[in-house]
Amino acid sequence: MKKIYKYVLSSFLRHLFLALIVLIFIYIIINLFDNLGRYLSRNIPFRDIIVYYLYLIPSYTVLLIPVAAIIGVFFIFGYMTKYREIIALKAQGMDINNLFILILITGLFISVITFIFQETVMVWAQARLTRHRTLKIDKRPLPQETRRHNFFYHGEDNWIYYIKDFNPRDSTLKNVMLWKLDSRRRIVKRIDASSGKFSGYWRFNNATVREFDSLDNEKISHYQELELPELKERPVDFSRQPKPVEEMNFVELIKFVKKRTRAGEDVAKENVELNYRFSFPFITVILLLVCLPISVILRRGGVAIGLGISIVLAFVYWGFIQSARAYGYAGLIHPLLAAWLPNIFFIIIGIISFLSIRR
Repeated sequence: MKKIYKYVLSSFLRHLFLALIVLIFIYIIINLFDNLGRYLSRNIPFRDIIVYYLYLIPSYTVLLIPVAAIIGVFFIFGYMTKYREIIALKAQGMDINNLFILILITGLFISVITFIFQETVMVWAQARLTRHRTLKIDKRPLPQETRRHNFFYHGEDNWIYYIKDFNPRDSTLKNVMLWKLDSRRRIVKRIDASSGKFSGYWRFNNATVREFDSLDNEKISHYQELELPELKERPVDFSRQPKPVEEMNFVELIKFVKKRTRAGEDVAKENVELNYRFSFPFITVILLLVCLPISVILRRGGVAIGLGISIVLAFVYWGFIQSARAYGYAGLIHPLLAAWLPNIFFIIIGIISFLSIRR
């Protein structure tokens, strides 16, 4: 029986990788021909076009792994059903459910690997893709940060900033006020400074520090230069142009959402994207749950029909995902539900498929 398991697993993985390569190639060709006129009109060097699509491959890989997985299932079980291999295995006393469990466990491992790949390689490639597209494809300079004036910022550890002037080019602040709040949202410290500069940590010039005790007694201290290494904010945190969400890993995205939430900003979209980071990789194992029982009942034209089912399921699933995300962005449904509702729906379909189809 071990040979059967090894054969099924190796065949599934082989067909999955072949399907993934073909799908990525098709996506690249479609994108290339769709943008070929723009590349030619701008005289984009061939090398820059190649680099652009190399940076696209990780995001295409994450997107297409679920489709490649169900194509692999229909290939291996479709042929086994067509040539009566499934019947032969049943005659030998094998429970086909054991093969399904093997594929589902493999799908779970693929989902975990997809998540790791998504949060490392894909995020890294996306940042370089954006830069490469701006400089080499669109031939535009990178956006430069402009000065900001008269704004508040709610930082880590209950620090609130009021900044009169922020210059991102030299990481300097002018006319700064900081308030430190305790757990009861009471001001326990206020700092006024004429200027501040970041060089690994914040240094403020001509600073006045007011500290308040529980009885609201005030203690005033003056400093020609005040160092505050405990401040966790960096110049990039005060930027008008934060790092794009698609270039953040989930740890950075969690911190970003927390900061924006404390500042009172609308983070519905970012919350949806954060939950979607965790829900999307599991599409692979969920689609396998749906497709495995179907794959062994298709006899005539099983592989061709299976490919058709793969494409239809992928489009339906993707449409459901995009619709749920749109409702989440608009704040009409909870971000957690917006990210996980398609998965829940298809898990239910998969369970019904497992229980209702004779194998």
